[in-house]
Amino acid sequence: MTKKRANKLFDSNIFWAVVSLLAALCIWVYMTDTQEEPISVTLSGVEVVFEGEDVLQSQRGLVITDVSAETVDVTISGTRINIGRLSSEDVKAVIDVSRASSTSNYNMGYTLRFPSGVDSDAVRLERSSPSTISFQVTRMDERQFPVVAAFKGSVADGYVLGDIEYEPATISVRGPQSVLDSIEDVYAEVTLQDVNSTRTVESGFILRDADGSEISKEGLEFDFDTISVTIPISQMKTVPIYVTYIEGSGATRENTSATLDVKEITIAGDAASVDGINRIEVGPIDLTDFELTAEYDLPIVLPNDVENVSGIETVHVEVEINGLEVRSFTVTNIDYTGLPEQYTAELVTHSLTVRIRGTRENLDRLNDPTTSIRAVADLSGTTATGTMETPNVDIRVDGVLNTGAVGTYRLTFNISA
Repeated sequence: MTKKRANKLFDSNIFWAVVSLLAALCIWVYMTDTQEEPISVTLSGVEVVFEGEDVLQSQRGLVITDVSAETVDVTISGTRINIGRLSSEDVKAVIDVSRASSTSNYNMGYTLRFPSGVDSDAVRLERSSPSTISFQVTRMDERQFPVVAAFKGSVADGYVLGDIEYEPATISVRGPQSVLDSIEDVYAEVTLQDVNSTRTVESGFILRDADGSEISKEGLEFDFDTISVTIPISQMKTVPIYVTYIEGSGATRENTSATLDVKEITIAGDAASVDGINRIEVGPIDLTDFELTAEYDLPIVLPNDVENVSGIETVHVEVEINGLEVRSFTVTNIDYTGLPEQYTAELVTHSLTVRIRGTRENLDRLNDPTTSIRAVADLSGTTATGTMETPNVDIRVDGVLNTGAVGTYRLTFNISA
């Protein structure tokens, strides 16, 4: 063949058509032989599936738990065209539990289920690991479990954490009896940092056993999905203790001094309440109940919405009246008031010694005829006849200011109708 003829042949469409046909035929023959070639495929992590589990639960109240393996590894053989493209996700290890009718431990083999397009009859199982799956069939149940909530985090300086509140107090859990038997409580945890106000958080929860270890919630049903947890935060404030008095008989706040064993306490509450409190008042102490000195244990009472963080419930107060003196005087000017009209009164007590407190100058003036000390009994509560002692005696000092009796006094009367 000359060079001219060769070039003419290569330029011919018929020539190249014949070449293409021959090449395609060769490829088809090769591919056909290759696809029919027997091969082995190892699939790792094939999912274990229970068939009939819905019937088991809906009709018999049973459920599967404690499955020994969730996946298996298998080696299968077949033609390349049948199994060559399979992956672990395409195949399932199926266990039929539709005939299980009682609670028990089971150990069963499985069959492999292939996707459509795979001739399962032409697939051979060469090896499997594990070859059987153990599991437990147990009865479904429903129980109530207590909720426990905890705060994890920190509270801002100047604030205090109160008792955590949460709801619901219990949660109903429906699931396998064996799982419910291991549940101790339902636990919710809230984590916040530098909290300076009361916060309410919708929190998820976990299930715990008696050792505090977490239990899986898979396959369980709950009547609540979250727990509402309130973190109560109160503002703290340190305030002084202030003693109040009932002034009288020459004694006023200005000439009275008090020594307290506790001078201040720390309180806590919401900011609106705490900000308006600048002192805590105790008392009042009636300055006419004693002469010059006295001691009291006074209760510390706070508003209902304020907490006593210090925990101190009483304060010991020593009171002293300065710049005054006390002298005894005999009173013969005795009278009464308020006696009901149906009664008459005859005085039995004609003389009464009283203690009068005032400045030295004022006490000296009580010896002057222009001044007087009177004892007046209140008989308005009289309801019977006979000899009666009345404690309602008012000692009145006329003609001298800022001077008066200290202590209590009684008079005796004969009451007749």
